[in-house]
Amino acid sequence: MSNSRYPDPFAFLPTDSPTAAEIRAFDWDTSPLGPVETWSTALRAMLATMFDSPQPMFVSVEPGRIFLFNDPYRAMLGKRLSGAIGKRFEELWADVWDDVADHVEQALAGKGSMHRDLPLAMTRHGFVESTWWTFSYAPLRDECGRVIGMYAVTNETTRGVRSAMTLRELNASLEREINARTRERDQIWAVSPDLYIVMARDGRYRNVNPAWQRDLGYEVSELTSMAFGDLVHPDDLDRARDAMTQLLDGETVEDLEVRLRAKDGSHRWFAWNSVPDGEVVYGMGRDVQRRRDMEDQLRHAQKLEALGRLTGGIAHDFNNILGGIGGAIEIVSERIESGRLENTRRLLDAAHGAVNRAAGLTHRLLAYARQQALSLSDVDANAIVRGLNLLLRPLLGEQVFLELHMQQDLWRTLSDASQLESAILNLAINARDAMPGGGTLCISTRNAPAQDIGMGVADYVVIAVADTGTGMSRTVVEKAFDPFFTTKSIGQGTGLGLSMVDGFARQTGGRAIIESEPGKGSTVSLWLPRHAGEPAVAHAHIDREACHGAGRRVLLVEDEHMLRSLAREVLEEAGYTVDDHAEAAVALRSLRAAARPDILVTDIGLPGMDGRQLAQFAREALPDLPVLFITGYAWEAFADAPRLPPRASILGKPFSLHALVAAVGDLLDGTNP
Repeated sequence: MSNSRYPDPFAFLPTDSPTAAEIRAFDWDTSPLGPVETWSTALRAMLATMFDSPQPMFVSVEPGRIFLFNDPYRAMLGKRLSGAIGKRFEELWADVWDDVADHVEQALAGKGSMHRDLPLAMTRHGFVESTWWTFSYAPLRDECGRVIGMYAVTNETTRGVRSAMTLRELNASLEREINARTRERDQIWAVSPDLYIVMARDGRYRNVNPAWQRDLGYEVSELTSMAFGDLVHPDDLDRARDAMTQLLDGETVEDLEVRLRAKDGSHRWFAWNSVPDGEVVYGMGRDVQRRRDMEDQLRHAQKLEALGRLTGGIAHDFNNILGGIGGAIEIVSERIESGRLENTRRLLDAAHGAVNRAAGLTHRLLAYARQQALSLSDVDANAIVRGLNLLLRPLLGEQVFLELHMQQDLWRTLSDASQLESAILNLAINARDAMPGGGTLCISTRNAPAQDIGMGVADYVVIAVADTGTGMSRTVVEKAFDPFFTTKSIGQGTGLGLSMVDGFARQTGGRAIIESEPGKGSTVSLWLPRHAGEPAVAHAHIDREACHGAGRRVLLVEDEHMLRSLAREVLEEAGYTVDDHAEAAVALRSLRAAARPDILVTDIGLPGMDGRQLAQFAREALPDLPVLFITGYAWEAFADAPRLPPRASILGKPFSLHALVAAVGDLLDGTNP
């Protein structure tokens, strides 16, 4: 609709606005507002201004409170947008009308209002949602000042309000959590049995928890004037100062064990964990005095237990030796009385060999105690190793490959040749035992110039025995040289091997060092001081001669060769047929393959399978087989069964060989009808 005065009645509206296009398309003739030509100049001007504004705006015009808005307002309408132009305000926003009606009435009455973050529950997208709005309502006046409606500048602040609410909730939650954590920290600080401390970088106490008073007797006020080092035991000060240096360098300190002086003058062990943080250091000290006391008690108990095992092992060896000596003397005495002197020399030589072995056992004890009289001289370690080569190969067995790596210009060492030979032999046997499935044993020698192994810088000759066996844990390595520690079973030796080696090395001015990891083998190195004197004559290895010894049928099992030989001889002289063996497994195979024995005579403390297990297996095949156990120790084999099995007897070592014959006869006679 147009005339000459207003060729385009909507000229006040932009041409590129979707909302303006909807206003042009609306049938205003049927609206309470009437044709656009009748609209007041003030309304036209307001609409033109509203479409130029980047802020969401709307107007409500009388009569009829007709709702008009600009393009930025469209997004706020949601699903209401369709048909929104020309609707009554209270119809378009029916769900929030009750909340805004008073503000609208105020504006129509000529009084504007401003509202920030007003909450409104509205349905825009098919569901009720909580929204918040900041808007101003103002009266819309015509050219004469009459109120013809209202206009509003509005912004939805829902997102900002919700973010603020979330932030407030988060802050409140964080505050609650901080308060809870603070209460927890204060509770821990107050009730913890550990010492807590806050120190300045100069080591001065800033704050301590009540545990200081409980454990050491100090009030907080007494400590705040002190430095950490003031309470540290003098012997621990160096370690404490080193730890403070670490902390000042920004590093943490873990498990620093120092003794602190209590108010009564006593000292207690504490393990400290500390961490630097800017200008302060936080530390926690745990009382480890009780743990240390218990560890000392445990070590003492372990030493006592191992001492018992050591004593048992020595007793076993000595009983075997004494049994052989006594048996040889007994036979020689009887032959002299009967005027028969044949073979007496051999028996006396056997007794003499047993005496030498007893002396060797004592020698090993003295080596551990470092009280043996060493014959120190200029020794060529390479010659010692070469001399042992032929002896070791049969001892190691077919499954162990022996390698020798010797430095050609090896220095000479000041040592005892015989003891050095024994030490290397001992290490080689230990290495063999650590490789039950076979492997490689390497003996090497080398020069080690200007080394400090805890005795000052010096030149050393190193003899290393390395294996590819089972290896040792760190705990075992730490105790390996302790004579009151052994992993050997009773009857498998005295457990003095490594302690003897270390004792010998230290007595010469050197030491023994173990390097080992479980599953990666072990290397034991003898570090012996270099000798700078004139070369001495080469040491010759002394071959050790083996003792040789050859009824109803007796199955005899005894790992001590001489005692087994004597027992066989005396039993054969008594008319028995004797099948003798050194190991239970071999005897068991013989029992199953050879003629049935009438009696089993067995030592209890055998290597591998013990005598009691052998007897049990033997009786599975021969239930009525009499068994005579001979033993000097290893009573623990019967720890779970204090009573002997039927048709069995024990003969304690050392024993008379005639007592052996008598015991065999008694058992056999007891089995006859």
